[in-house]
Amino acid sequence: MQYDVVIIGAGLAGLSAAEVLSTASELSVALFEKRHVGSNRTTPMTFVDVVERFGLQESVQGTYNRFTFDSPLGNKSSHPFDGNPLVALHYRKACEILQERALAGGNLSLLKDNVTGIKRGREGGWKLSTGSGERIQTPLVIDASGKAMLTSRWLDLPRPTMYSHSFGQLLKNCPVPDPEEVYFLAPSDDYGDGGGWIYPLDDGLVSFGYATLGDNVAFPGKLAKARYDAAFREFEPYANWFKDAEVVHNEAGSIPICPPNRMVNDGVMRVGDAAGLATIWSCMGSEPALLSGKLAGEAAIIAHSQNDFSTKTLNHYQSGWDADYKRIYQQGKWLAVPSWGQSAESWNSQIPRVQDLTSEQMLMRLRTNWPQLPWWQIFLLAGYDLLGRTRRGIVEKLRALMKEKDTVE
Repeated sequence: MQYDVVIIGAGLAGLSAAEVLSTASELSVALFEKRHVGSNRTTPMTFVDVVERFGLQESVQGTYNRFTFDSPLGNKSSHPFDGNPLVALHYRKACEILQERALAGGNLSLLKDNVTGIKRGREGGWKLSTGSGERIQTPLVIDASGKAMLTSRWLDLPRPTMYSHSFGQLLKNCPVPDPEEVYFLAPSDDYGDGGGWIYPLDDGLVSFGYATLGDNVAFPGKLAKARYDAAFREFEPYANWFKDAEVVHNEAGSIPICPPNRMVNDGVMRVGDAAGLATIWSCMGSEPALLSGKLAGEAAIIAHSQNDFSTKTLNHYQSGWDADYKRIYQQGKWLAVPSWGQSAESWNSQIPRVQDLTSEQMLMRLRTNWPQLPWWQIFLLAGYDLLGRTRRGIVEKLRALMKEKDTVE
């Protein structure tokens, strides 16, 4: 079977690309999803203007006029907003809205099947194998496969270098004091070094969870669950809110962060989590997924109009992304290790300084890692952290050698 474009994955990124291709072209498009549209059981937070831009208002299940950053060690900052600039999405509903609009164009085939491999055809383009045994040919693949990062694995492309492994639960019977206040919880060795969240939702529901960071895509299920359970029992005042809570379902998954420098190769574009585009500093993925899918869809139309699927032509996607995000993500990547590697005490000590931010600055920090630092300061911070980690590593090795020597003696 021949298609003009193949999209792998029917999450926000893949469906955003599909909608562009369906509404702005007559190209034949195959969208592969082995489970169901919007299969991730997550409750992402994003910005109200993103929801309005992409027409996803009916998927909103929580709106917030206050953001609070809280540490298990006691410090807290809180920021009120005019209006409700932050919202929580029902992920599956948002995907279903995009799906309905994409299918309305008539040129999209939604295939409940999985792509199992990809290789170059003899005359160019791609040959894809599927779980059903069908063979697919296409000149252009948009990889929206999420943490599976299928084309990165099959074609040995650069991948994200860090992963936020989240474990949470959707809870009911939780008497939160203010349903329009959203919480980020500071990283903790006991609860999760990736930080946590509390999102009050409609109908008295609450999404609560914590994340564990790692450099491997494998989900550390036991560790993530144990840390979550500790936070659930111990982190006050929230533990008191949850004492009579009932679990609706678990919300667990891995978010690739720290993306590679390029998301485009000949005949391939990677979008959303498949490219590691969730924000490195707050792990918010909805806006990057929707925007990268839209840009990739537009680039696919341009490539077909020129009958050229080279990296140079597909660079419309890369350059469009870089114009707004390259500098922001470069800072995030350079500072990811020193930032996330801080102790709970260090995070706690920073919170009073966060309280000094205006509400507008706090929103900018959530969205763009504000403020943008000069390069010399970024290199200085990263270098200082590297020296510190090197020194600690040497000390640990020396202690281990001394312990081994004492044992032998």
